[in-house]
Amino acid sequence: MLVKNFYTILSFDSSDQHLEATLLFNPDHEVYLGHFPGQPVVPGVIQLQIVKELFEQHLKRKLKLVSMLQAKFLMIIVPDKQMVLISISYKQTDESSFQVDASISANQQTATKLKAIYSLNESL
Repeated sequence: MLVKNFYTILSFDSSDQHLEATLLFNPDHEVYLGHFPGQPVVPGVIQLQIVKELFEQHLKRKLKLVSMLQAKFLMIIVPDKQMVLISISYKQTDESSFQVDASISANQQTATKLKAIYSLNESL
């Protein structure tokens, strides 16, 4: 985990070319001291990192981001006691690359959508 103690995985289910995870964010994490004081919001860059980490966990391999084709932040995610659902679908485009479509939902509404290309990171 790049940002330690930022979230807890409550459930993690995967099948061929799809995975879903339910998370709970730590509302007391120090990140929120600066993002934003008194009105904490889960940073977009951390949302993107979480998608990568969950996909790495699924593949049991380290990845690197090659291209962010699309990232849409449709609503803010407040790190309260609500559960967050992350859904990731992917297809392998060659022997070391994957095209990923992911969404993050909070309060049963889509908060973030992304399309990206990842490749295996053999240097790690």
